[in-house]
Amino acid sequence: MLSNRSHPDKGGSKALMQMVRQAYEQVMKGNGASEAIRTVIKKDGRVDQLQNQLITLEKIHEELRIAFDESQSKLRKSEAELKHLRSTQSQQSHDDYELTQLKRENIRLKRDITDLQHDLRAAKSTQPLRSASSELSEDINPNSPFKGASNVFKQAKTTGLTHRRKVWIVLALPLLVIMAMLLPAGEHIQTIIALFDSPAEKVNSHPKILTAHPDDLAKKNAQQQAAMVMVIPEKPKALPQLKLVKEFGAWHKGYFAETQQPYIAIRSEGGSYVLHNCQGEFQYYMNQNLRSRRLPANLIYERRDRHFTIYSMPYGNGSTLAQWSGSKSLLINDEYFPNQGFENAYQDLLNTCDLVY
Repeated sequence: MLSNRSHPDKGGSKALMQMVRQAYEQVMKGNGASEAIRTVIKKDGRVDQLQNQLITLEKIHEELRIAFDESQSKLRKSEAELKHLRSTQSQQSHDDYELTQLKRENIRLKRDITDLQHDLRAAKSTQPLRSASSELSEDINPNSPFKGASNVFKQAKTTGLTHRRKVWIVLALPLLVIMAMLLPAGEHIQTIIALFDSPAEKVNSHPKILTAHPDDLAKKNAQQQAAMVMVIPEKPKALPQLKLVKEFGAWHKGYFAETQQPYIAIRSEGGSYVLHNCQGEFQYYMNQNLRSRRLPANLIYERRDRHFTIYSMPYGNGSTLAQWSGSKSLLINDEYFPNQGFENAYQDLLNTCDLVY
């Protein structure tokens, strides 16, 4: 009956059928009221040990969790400090760049002051020559032909005044006649005698033209020749000439052969140079032995020096300090110029330029 309730179709697993069969056998033997399965619990001493180990592991886990939290907080604090340090370093680099710009401006102002001092000395040296020439001109003016012209003008003016007086006399004659008719006879005679007693001087109306004396002309020419200053043309200034080196790929400091002015330069593998001077300018010395190619737009032609063609770089690649200090190498006119030793060479150039200027 149990078998029919459990498995009416006589199917099922083998283990279940065995259990049913064993239960049926026990019932048939009269053991239907006894326990089918008896559970026996055996006490093992390792349980306490395992529980103690579990408690210990839980404590270790808690300690590790606390240490992990502390390390995380320290990590966040370190990241914040690193971020602050990076911002400080960037600000310091910006300050260094501004300091470099101020040094360049100081060098330019020193150069302007030097030029102004040269101009001032030149102006002071030319001032005595001008004063001497002005004195000579003052000495020459009294003997110049213009003095005769002024005398002629005075004579013409005197003649005009004489004619004006005659006109006034003609206009005053009727008044004199009327006055003579009103006065007594003796007074008439005295008045007439007074009019014609001192006749006016006869002035020559033709002006005299005065000419300069030959001796005066000779003296004037001698003075003008003495006042002339012989101007000797100055020799053209020697152009700065780059000193050649064999090493390439590293910045070095040098001095121009003629002017002894400092500079820093780097040589490429092809024999070209990039030069930086105290005026803050970058120049490209192109080796003419290289194959000709189309030049970039930022290379401005200046002059030639031996087997080099010199170009200035007012803008573009390689024209600023930030480009050289912030890169490993620069490509200029298809030539690579490494940036090895630029910072040290540039600082050395600044110190030398301060001493020179």
